[in-house]
Amino acid sequence: MCMFGGGGSAPAPPPPPPPIPTPTRDDPEISQADRDARRRRQLAAGRQSTLLTGGEGVTEDANTADKTLLGA
Repeated sequence: MCMFGGGGSAPAPPPPPPPIPTPTRDDPEISQADRDARRRRQLAAGRQSTLLTGGEGVTEDANTADKTLLGA
């Protein structure tokens, strides 16, 4: 039990584990994950993605001069 060194060198670290194979786009789990992520993005957008006007509403004048079949 030497307080300031001595003793020898540290043991060699173990070899690194082999690399994990990278999944490909053809893998069914990957394609399912892509579909799930796309669906989550669409659901997160919610009703906001269907709004066609901004916070001010429609700023154009309404077309009320012409009669239509429904308004005849």
